[in-house]
Amino acid sequence: MMNGSQQRAANSAQRRTIFIAVISALLALRFALPLEAAPIGGNFDKGTELYKAGRYSDAVDAFDQAIKHRENTQAAQNYIDRIRKETVERIRNKALTGVNKSNWQSKFYFMNEVDGRVHVGISVQEIFERDSTNFRGGALDALHQLAAIFAKAENARFDVELINELNQETPPDPTLTAQQLTAVFSFLSLDSRGVLPKF
Repeated sequence: MMNGSQQRAANSAQRRTIFIAVISALLALRFALPLEAAPIGGNFDKGTELYKAGRYSDAVDAFDQAIKHRENTQAAQNYIDRIRKETVERIRNKALTGVNKSNWQSKFYFMNEVDGRVHVGISVQEIFERDSTNFRGGALDALHQLAAIFAKAENARFDVELINELNQETPPDPTLTAQQLTAVFSFLSLDSRGVLPKF
């Protein structure tokens, strides 16, 4: 059995051991955490909210901060890449003549009603190979969809035009444009009447 002096020394040693253990645990925890903690709510969450609100530049800033603070790093980088890609697509769409391509029914054409007539715009770049009257892959399927719409709407009046999506310093070749229009009108006319030749 310990006397009072020995008991106090043992208690003091035990308190020192507990104190050192607590300090060691706190120091280990401090160095295990990043130096800068993410703000409450998180930069990643803030970035996703800004993205949903269409504030893309602010969203990129928030995602950059999320990466800096090691918060959902891969997902934040994926959002940044997605925003950059979508920005390029929006810039490309602004180069269209008259119609924003994000409102098109497909990448090949758009349709809307103007003064009781159905206006159809067909993308030259999506339908034809460059500077040619040869149809690109997928173009015939898109034109077939249009022809089916024309066939169902017997009494509707359609205005069809070719849309050049590229800003060109020189106007397109009028002969080539006429040939491309003829190819489109011929295909649509024959297909909508069900008399397209089978090859």
